[in-house]
Amino acid sequence: MIPLPDSLRAAGLRAAGYLTEIQSAGLTGDTREALVRVFSLSEFAASTAQRHEDWLVDALRRGRFDKPASAADLAAALTEQLDAVTDMAGLQCALRSVRQRHQLWLVWRHVLGLAPLEETTHVCSSMADLLIDAALERVYAWNCERRGVPLGADSGRPQQLVVLALGKLGAEELNLSSDVDLVFTYPEAGSTESGETNQQFFVRVGQQLIQALDALTVDGFVFRVDMRLRPYGASGPLAVDFANLENYYATQGRDWERYALMKARACAGDIAEGTGLLADLRPFVFRRYLDFGAIDALRDMKARLIAERHQSEDVKLGPGGIRDVEFCVQMHQMIWGGREHVLQSPRLLEVLPALGSLGLLEAPKVDALLAGYRMLRDTEHSLQAEADRQTQQLPAAPESRLRLAVSRGFADYAGFLAALDRHRVEIQKVFEDLLGEQPEGEDEATALWRAPTDAARLQRFGFKEIEASSALLLGLVSARDRPAVSENARTRLNRLMPLLLQHLRESAGEGPSSDLILERVTPILRAVLRRSAYLSLLAENPNTLRHLLNLVGTSLWLAQQLAEHPIFFDALLDGRQLSVVPDRATLSASLAEDLKAAGEDEERALNVLREFKSHHVFSVALAEVRGTLPLMKVSDALSFLAEAVLDAALRMAWDANLERFPEYAQPRPFIIVGYGKLGGIELGPGSDLDLVFVHDLPEGAGPFLQRLVRRLLHVLTAPTYSGALYEIDTRLRPSGGAGTMVSSLSAFADYQDKRAWTWEQQALVRARPVAGDAALAKRFAALRREILGLERDRDTLRDEILKMRERISEHLLEDEDADLKRGAGGIVDIEFMVQYLVLAWAHQHPSLTEFTDNVRILDAVERLELLPSGAAGRLRKAYIALRAEWHRSVLDIPDRERASLTLATYRDEVRTIWTLVFGEQTTA
Repeated sequence: MIPLPDSLRAAGLRAAGYLTEIQSAGLTGDTREALVRVFSLSEFAASTAQRHEDWLVDALRRGRFDKPASAADLAAALTEQLDAVTDMAGLQCALRSVRQRHQLWLVWRHVLGLAPLEETTHVCSSMADLLIDAALERVYAWNCERRGVPLGADSGRPQQLVVLALGKLGAEELNLSSDVDLVFTYPEAGSTESGETNQQFFVRVGQQLIQALDALTVDGFVFRVDMRLRPYGASGPLAVDFANLENYYATQGRDWERYALMKARACAGDIAEGTGLLADLRPFVFRRYLDFGAIDALRDMKARLIAERHQSEDVKLGPGGIRDVEFCVQMHQMIWGGREHVLQSPRLLEVLPALGSLGLLEAPKVDALLAGYRMLRDTEHSLQAEADRQTQQLPAAPESRLRLAVSRGFADYAGFLAALDRHRVEIQKVFEDLLGEQPEGEDEATALWRAPTDAARLQRFGFKEIEASSALLLGLVSARDRPAVSENARTRLNRLMPLLLQHLRESAGEGPSSDLILERVTPILRAVLRRSAYLSLLAENPNTLRHLLNLVGTSLWLAQQLAEHPIFFDALLDGRQLSVVPDRATLSASLAEDLKAAGEDEERALNVLREFKSHHVFSVALAEVRGTLPLMKVSDALSFLAEAVLDAALRMAWDANLERFPEYAQPRPFIIVGYGKLGGIELGPGSDLDLVFVHDLPEGAGPFLQRLVRRLLHVLTAPTYSGALYEIDTRLRPSGGAGTMVSSLSAFADYQDKRAWTWEQQALVRARPVAGDAALAKRFAALRREILGLERDRDTLRDEILKMRERISEHLLEDEDADLKRGAGGIVDIEFMVQYLVLAWAHQHPSLTEFTDNVRILDAVERLELLPSGAAGRLRKAYIALRAEWHRSVLDIPDRERASLTLATYRDEVRTIWTLVFGEQTTA
């Protein structure tokens, strides 16, 4: 045994000095020296000894640490600790106490070199079995008392949970500080005596079992529990009956699940039933024929292992690490295990020599793997013994490095690391030889999809952001391998991806980068994995695939919508291209039919509204990107859609209040007035709605109106699984945020006549009724024309508008030259000129108040010759171009350079006309 360096020995002596009972225990010299050594090499041992000093002194006096802890020792300790336990807190405390004491026993024997690898892993696993079973016994009994005993529907027999251990616990190879991979199942479906289903019962039992083991309390934890290997992974039920478990593996089980089940073992609960279940699953795990069909899956797994090597200092995941040895063994088990029963053992140290005996692995390779595996696992245990942490990372701290080296029998860290590296190099050679190179005849795109970490190949395919693009592909591989994904979907994605990658390679340098397209298309592909017919369509139709990639490269907004709503693929794949805008009447009729199908289900109706709106917005945006629908038609379509949706929402809100206010069934003198982009028929994808509510109900209608508006806003903004309908802004109502949510037509008229600010009358230029009572809408439109037609002092009006423009300019960002809306010569300048012309001249020219959209108002300005010849036409052209660029910035990542160029093209002309309209008092 290597002598302790002075620095470590001093630390051990200090730790031992804190234990008063140890000092007076009269221990022999050898025992005291062993104590100091253990404390020197393990901070966990030193801190645990302080909490359990009585127990430690007794154990040392009786020489208990001279031999490994047996199952009988553990069982006796558990019985003693659990005897008086009556609740979860007591159970957690008792389990942690037993675990800490016996963990100290394990660490003691390991760091003193008394325990070979097989002893440490066996005792760790045995302790886990007993602790899990003891915890299960208690929580099962408590639940039976409170909720009744679960009975099998067919047999009528009481049912018990079966806990299947996978991974290292399943193979009885658990390490000193490992998590435990578990699957919960039970023999039969049925119900408890109280009528609860067996699944509900056992899900609750499973939750409490995890709570007993995994929760971090003041006493620490027992085991970290990982349930992700159960059917359907984290999205699947926590417990299923045998029939459903077997059906899942028969119909949806994947090769990696076969790989995981090789180490499965019933570790707690009804062991006999669990053993029988695993026997029934054996044909799924170990195929009777030579399973060379698994080679492709194994090659994928190998590529994944290589991709996950982020830390060369990790003795588990790094090159030549524990995971590599395990893969070398389990690969042969998957291929040959159905024929060679000796290979069906879950224990690596039993299977590895058998591979040599059967001639499946050359003797030198077997020897290298065996020696390397022992070195790595012992190193892993020494790393974890220091502080009881789940780590396989070689330490950076000098003191930790020295502890590790001495624990492994080396005088210094350099000598230890050199020995470890010799083993890792030999393991890596065996690992790299497995499965050979890519299959003969495999094209390079398929090879890239199979191993997406190949930097050189990624570069040849046009990728520049190598790490990011590799991560995207690996993420897609992970999504493909989730339990919930069907075999058909995996097959179709594996067929599609080489075609997609090849297309990116061929189009590299033309338009958006391969990196950008891949970044946008991978979320879409993940979203349609459960609708794999779309994957097949893309694989079978190169033009459709090319079209998809071009679209997502052009529009981030479309890509995000497809990822969020895969159903939109129907519109994408539809060969017909939207070129004619459906009118409002058609949209309203179609929406009414959809809502009729929802019946009285309010939640369904809310989702119908959202799905209807989202589908049509996507179709319109798709047509805009395709170029089949010009800008003005796009705004028309989205404005008509909003009107139809608002009208339906108003009817829903009104009807919902009639039970309490039946007197307001008819008439319904209430309108929604659209301002801003909606009022000006200029909506774009993602636009919010500026709304004002106006009524003509009797004075006593206040309570009804308040409930009506609250309900209406709920219908429009409530988040459902389909999202919110629109973002609503009501601040343009009279008196803004301080005013009532709804005002009568007479109050609206009075406010506009006596108290409205100039900016509010500017806003009125683009106000129009968009939903509600037709008669009241006509009266509002007439009132609007009347207000806009009032004669105003043009100098005062000009000054007010210029002040407002100045205030907007003060809030400009630094990139003013790229601000299409607020920058000099931008959209706001044109809007302000139009509003000034209407407010200044409408008393003489009422036709200026006929329309609410800027383009048709400018047409009227041109006809009336209110601007010099050609000026209105130039403003109209600039306005349409700026709005088109604004739409592009909404549909894709805003391009500052392109926006600056567009604004620069029209700025001088717009500012020249601004000077003509407002004189020399211009604003920057």
